[in-house]
Amino acid sequence: MSLVACISLFLAILSTGGCSESLEKPIIKISGPTMGTQYHISWVSDKRNSLAIDSEKKDIQQRVDTLLVAINKSMSTYDSQSELSLINHRYNSEWQTISDGLYQVLKMAKQVNAQSAKAFDITVGPLVNLWGFGPDKTHDHIPESEKIQKLLTEIGSDALALRQHEEVFQLRLSAPRYMDLSAIAKGYAVDVLGDLLQGQGIEDYLIEVGGEIIAHGMKPKNQFWRIAIEAPNDEGRSVQIIIPLSSMGIATSGDYRNFFEQDGRRFSHTIDGRTGYPVEHELASVSVLHPSVALADAWATALTVVGAEKGLLLAEEFNLAAYFIVRTDNGYQQLSSRQFEQLRLD
Repeated sequence: MSLVACISLFLAILSTGGCSESLEKPIIKISGPTMGTQYHISWVSDKRNSLAIDSEKKDIQQRVDTLLVAINKSMSTYDSQSELSLINHRYNSEWQTISDGLYQVLKMAKQVNAQSAKAFDITVGPLVNLWGFGPDKTHDHIPESEKIQKLLTEIGSDALALRQHEEVFQLRLSAPRYMDLSAIAKGYAVDVLGDLLQGQGIEDYLIEVGGEIIAHGMKPKNQFWRIAIEAPNDEGRSVQIIIPLSSMGIATSGDYRNFFEQDGRRFSHTIDGRTGYPVEHELASVSVLHPSVALADAWATALTVVGAEKGLLLAEEFNLAAYFIVRTDNGYQQLSSRQFEQLRLD
C-alpha cells in the first residue's frame, strides 16, 4: 500500500548527478533496510569537498539507522520482544506506561479511526491473517463465515484508551486486542526522520520509507522535488501523474498488487474491519497529501476502505488533499478533492 519507491525516487532525484563537481550544492543520498522494506533519503548539503561530504553522509546514516532501529523496537509486530508485541501478547487491563512515539502513533490512529467512522482500524490484523494476507501469505481461499464473525468480536479500536499523566504516556485496554501499525508506522518514521534532518540543520530533503514520502525545501536551482504516483497496472509499472512537492508528505494505498481471485471474484488485501471482508468497490488507488506522513498513511488506508464516492466526501469534510484512481468499464477515471487541486495550483 504505497507509492512505488523505484519510480518515485527516480523521478524525484532525476538530473541530480554530478552536483558535487559544479557550483551547485551537492545532493547526498543514503539508503538501507528497515521495516521489511527500504528507506531512501536525499538532501542538499552545504558541504563542498569530498571529505566533508563523506563525513556528513556517514554521520547522518548512523543517526538514521539508530532512529529506525528504535522505531522498529517499539512498533514492529515481527519482533516478538518489541514494545507493541509485548502489549499484544500480554493483555493488561490496567493503565500501562508506553513510549512517547508509540503514544503519538496510537493517538493518530484513534483520531483517524473516529473521523473515518472506523474505516481505519489498527486492530484488524487478525482478519488480515485469516484472509491469508498476513506474514504467511496463504491467500488461496475464502474463510468460513463463522470464523469471520468470531474474529469481528475481537476487533475494534474502542478498546484502546490513552492518556498523558503528568509527563508519562499511558495505554489501557478494556479487552484483548492485536494492534498492527503497518498502515501508519512507515509514515511516522518518515516524519521523525524529517525532524532528525532538520535538527541537523538540513532543510532541503526528500525521505522515502516503503513508498511513503515527504519532501521539504527545494532542490538546487530552486527546483521542486518531483514525486510520481503509479498507474494501477496489474502487469507492469507506469506513471499516472507527477506532482511537484515541497513541505508536504504523500502516501498511496492501492489494491492492484496484493489480491487473489476465486470463482471470478477479486479479493483485495484491504480488509474492512467493520464487515470482516475485503473491500469490493472499484477504487484502484488513493493518494493523500498531508504535512504529516503518518496521517497521510492512515487516511490513504481509510479512504481505500470506504471507496471513491464516500472517500471523496470524507476528504472534503476533513479538508484532505486526496487523489483517487477508479476502475471503469472504459479504463480508469481520476477524481480529486478540492484541497488536492488547490495544492497542485499552488
